[in-house]
Amino acid sequence: MSGVARALARLDARLVAPGPAFRLLEVHTLVALVVGLRLATRDWTRIAARPAELTWHGTAVGWFPAPAPAWVLVALQVAGLAGVVLVVARRRPQVGFVLAWVAYMVLTGLWGSSGKVMHNDVLTVSVGAVLLLARVPGRDVPARDARVAWGWPPRAALAVLACVYFLTGAQKVRHSGIEWVLSDNMAWVLRWGESPFGPGLTQAVADQAWLTQLLAGGALCLELGAPLLLALRVTRIPFALAVLVMHTSIWAFLGLDYSAWVLTAAAVAVPQGLPRGVPLLAAPRAAAAALRGRTAGRAPVG
Repeated sequence: MSGVARALARLDARLVAPGPAFRLLEVHTLVALVVGLRLATRDWTRIAARPAELTWHGTAVGWFPAPAPAWVLVALQVAGLAGVVLVVARRRPQVGFVLAWVAYMVLTGLWGSSGKVMHNDVLTVSVGAVLLLARVPGRDVPARDARVAWGWPPRAALAVLACVYFLTGAQKVRHSGIEWVLSDNMAWVLRWGESPFGPGLTQAVADQAWLTQLLAGGALCLELGAPLLLALRVTRIPFALAVLVMHTSIWAFLGLDYSAWVLTAAAVAVPQGLPRGVPLLAAPRAAAAALRGRTAGRAPVG
């Protein structure tokens, strides 16, 4: 067997290794909550006000009539939120997740089929697509029950998260090469941005070439390094924090809302960045106990 084949076999074994039921429940529920938040906080009826002539039908929801009636959009929103409730309540969570994801996918597809193409919801839709296939543990399954069925979905979601970020960076390199970092590209992006803090902030940063290159280089390194950072348990939570910093800076400088990316990255990476066997809700208690243990183990001074 060649080295590549052995590496792929090891990767496959890691992806389908048994995992605890509680970890799947955490990731499944958190991603559903992100979908629910996106469904609840946008006025989807604005799609109905867009002329049919400005609607592009080359998407997955291109078959949908344009303009979409407002009542249909509201019905999709309500159905999606009902699906999220089913997931959180653990009442037919698989059906609930499918309902929420389909409603969300259709609404975001319709939203992006006219006007400027945006990618605010791409990550959440992509990660959610993996979890459509997950068999969610029932209420009678012990939280620490370990099976392949519980192990692969969170890891697959992690792999999709890594791939989306990596491809985002790879596209920058493909189209612009290292000049995406070293040129004045980022400076011009900042000058054209609409910061919620006014043009003074973006202008001040854009005038500092070293700072714009640092911002561009940091973003590119984070995106291209996502597969490695998410493959290692110890760097998953730092990755989620770095994503928060990057997308917060995008909002501060350009006024673009990528909060769905931040929340989705946290929903997938943070639970799987915890020590094995430590549930998310028990993490603060476990960290406090570990800190007390280290403090108690120190020898008294003097």
